[in-house]
Amino acid sequence: MQLSGLITLEPTEGPVLANLADMAGDAFLEELWTQELLSALPETSRGSDRERFLSRAIILSDLAVGTPYQCGYCTPDGKGLMIGFRNSELAPQTWEALEEKGWKDLCKSVLSIEEQEALNKQLERMAPISVFDYPEKTHKHDDFIHLIMFAVAPDAQGTGVARKVLEPFFKLADEENLPIYLETYSNRLEGLYKHFGFEMVREYRSPEFAVYERVMVRKPGGER
Repeated sequence: MQLSGLITLEPTEGPVLANLADMAGDAFLEELWTQELLSALPETSRGSDRERFLSRAIILSDLAVGTPYQCGYCTPDGKGLMIGFRNSELAPQTWEALEEKGWKDLCKSVLSIEEQEALNKQLERMAPISVFDYPEKTHKHDDFIHLIMFAVAPDAQGTGVARKVLEPFFKLADEENLPIYLETYSNRLEGLYKHFGFEMVREYRSPEFAVYERVMVRKPGGER
C-alpha cells in the first residue's frame, strides 16, 4: 500500500527499523498481551532491562519479516508506527506464516534456551486469547486491511500522532471500499478505536487470564 503522509518502510533501512522497534517496544511494555507473555520469563531473565530488550526485539522481528512485503509504515518524525497489510497484496503469503518465521528467528538469535521454553509454553497457554487471523479465516475470499501492530511513542501520546497514522488507512479503505480489522486488549484502546469508527465483532476469552482479546472492524465510510 502507498499511503499519503506515511513512509513505507524498507527492509534495507536497518537503523531506522531498529529505532522504530525501540520506540514501539517501549510503548508495548504497557500492552497487556506483552505483559502476559513476558510474565512467564524465568527468574534469571526478570527485570526491566531484559524485558525492555525483549519487547523491542519482538517488534524488530515483526518488522524484519514484514517490511519485504510492504507491511511497515511510520510517520515522518518516527513517532508513530504501524505494521499492517492489505490482504490482496500479501496473498498468497500469510501474516501467520511471516510471524512464525520471525519468532523462530528470534528464538535462534535472541532468546536463551530457558527463555524459549518458558515463552513457548506461555504462548501455548495464551493461544485462546491470541487469535490474530480472524479476518483471514472469516473473509478469506474478500479483500480487507488488517492492522497488526500500532504504536505511538510514549512521549507523543495525546498529540494527534494516532490520527496521523490511522487517517491514511481510512482514506484508502473508503476509496477502495475495504473494511479494516485490528485486535486490542485494552479498555482505553477499545474506546480510542470506537472513536475512530471501529466496532466490536468478536471477543476471545480464557478462564486462565483476566485480559481478553477484542477483534474490531471499521467498515468503509465509518464515523471518525
